[in-house]
Amino acid sequence: MKLSKPKQFFIVLAAFLVLGIPFKVMILVEGFTEVRPVNALPPIAGMICGPLGAFACGVGNMIADMFGTFNGTSVLGFFGNMAAAYLPYRLWHIYSDEQPNLHKNSNILRYVLICFSAALTVSWFLGFGLYYFFGTWIEDIYTYVLFNNFGFSVGLGTPLFIMLSSDDVKIACVHGPKKYLLLKNEKLKKSIPVIHTLIMTVIMVLILVFHFSPADSMTLGVLTAAGVCGIIAISI
Repeated sequence: MKLSKPKQFFIVLAAFLVLGIPFKVMILVEGFTEVRPVNALPPIAGMICGPLGAFACGVGNMIADMFGTFNGTSVLGFFGNMAAAYLPYRLWHIYSDEQPNLHKNSNILRYVLICFSAALTVSWFLGFGLYYFFGTWIEDIYTYVLFNNFGFSVGLGTPLFIMLSSDDVKIACVHGPKKYLLLKNEKLKKSIPVIHTLIMTVIMVLILVFHFSPADSMTLGVLTAAGVCGIIAISI
């Protein structure tokens, strides 16, 4: 089944709003985030619809924020939710020549690892973006975003994507990127995302275990600069 681009956009947008708005009352950090089953959607939307799906997730998050948490930081949420969809799209096609699907165990494992990498990156982007652009560091934001993204994208997203990629449904996914501007070398293309994920993992450990903050840690500043380089390389 192949859908037109407008239909793809509005289906993803509608699904985001249906899953996102009702849970606005389940607040985790006042004015910033809540319990978010909707975070199961971006990886799937990205893999099926590509950049268009990522944009729909960003718009959907912005609209959903108007029902409870809309403020200046919603701009970060717009880009964070786009990244939550766009990164899985890029990463899947870096490591697989197949159309995205969960027909076999190796693909399920690939999906889980991709969701982990994306969750690490989005929690870093939102947590550190809040600090660098708005002067506020809230460790709970980083923590809740990480577990919301990874927990729901795997726990709820895996069975949902298994169903959508089944032979009975036969959803047609968009083609992968035609070219990579920075990751032209095949070995570099496969190694940079791994290095980036390792950097994000170190950041996670420093925050969750040792309670480092960007306000008083030069190490996190250096790792953040490396993370920016990694995300740019993967994304273009």
